[in-house]
Amino acid sequence: MHPKFPPPWQLTGTGYMLLYWFKKDFVRAQGNIPAFLSEKFKGGLGAVMLVNYHQSNCGPYDELLFIPGKFLWQGKTLNSITKIYVSSQASIDGGRENWAIPKEKAAFEFGTDDSVRVHHPDGTQIFSADFTPWGPSLPVNTKLLPFPLVQKRSEQIVYTNFFGKGWGKLCKVRSVTVNNRFFPDISSTKPLIALKIDPFKITFPIPSIQKES
Repeated sequence: MHPKFPPPWQLTGTGYMLLYWFKKDFVRAQGNIPAFLSEKFKGGLGAVMLVNYHQSNCGPYDELLFIPGKFLWQGKTLNSITKIYVSSQASIDGGRENWAIPKEKAAFEFGTDDSVRVHHPDGTQIFSADFTPWGPSLPVNTKLLPFPLVQKRSEQIVYTNFFGKGWGKLCKVRSVTVNNRFFPDISSTKPLIALKIDPFKITFPIPSIQKES
């Protein structure tokens, strides 16, 4: 069956990127690590991203995702998206079919005051954050900060090197609250850096797919 929204995808929008150095115990306890990567975590730079996609191949949607850090997989140092919520079913279907990204459904509110609220379909709050951007806008690019992905579905290993660029401002994180039933509780961990990216363009290319050996 052919995906309804095949890759590559071109996406534009705005969002917030929080970079962390998560402790292994935290990742082991709350990182939602898939079984095939369970003994492969090596630390390194992780991220939480809150994104408002104004345009994409499957229409506008919002996103909250967690990347725990680096994994050593078959001799390569790679990242993996282990928890992710989006606001549209088309994004869920496309993300799973194209790149094996385990997207789930949530509702989002991006406020004009640099606040974000994320709710489970049953109404429970999953995540909230408030930011204060400051300073000049500077160019940002995934060439400087790559996040090559490895994901798995059934017997397939899916590799994706997404790339993007935009303009970012430093942010103060005024508050973060997390329901750890639904998302890793980062509320007591200070990010290494927080950025508001506005605007940005991202390309999610055709992935490389291999049969699990």
